[in-house]
Amino acid sequence: MKVNALYVAARDFERAKRCYADTIFQREPTMTSDRFVFFDIDGFLFGVLDTSFADEAPNYGENCVPTIEVEDADAIHARLIEAGLTTVMDPHDVEGMRIAQVRDTEGNVLEFYHPLSTA
Repeated sequence: MKVNALYVAARDFERAKRCYADTIFQREPTMTSDRFVFFDIDGFLFGVLDTSFADEAPNYGENCVPTIEVEDADAIHARLIEAGLTTVMDPHDVEGMRIAQVRDTEGNVLEFYHPLSTA
């Protein structure tokens, strides 16, 4: 079994697309449609769903916490907070990782981490 993609729900699809393209990933989506945008993150597809097309009311926010490896969790956290996203968890060390969490414009929690040096 292999997971190749995930998507988060957006109340405001255009706002969410801008948040991920301009602020979080700082790249244009790889795939777009009227219902989804997907960003290729080293072969993994991270998507945003326009919930106006959903047949059922989705949960927003903490129904999935994508965990994204970065070079420097503190730097990413600082950049995203400066851009207007909110802190869920300030950067701290846990189980050999430096982690931080932010909430996107749609209420979804994102976790950023980098492994701590074992040297």
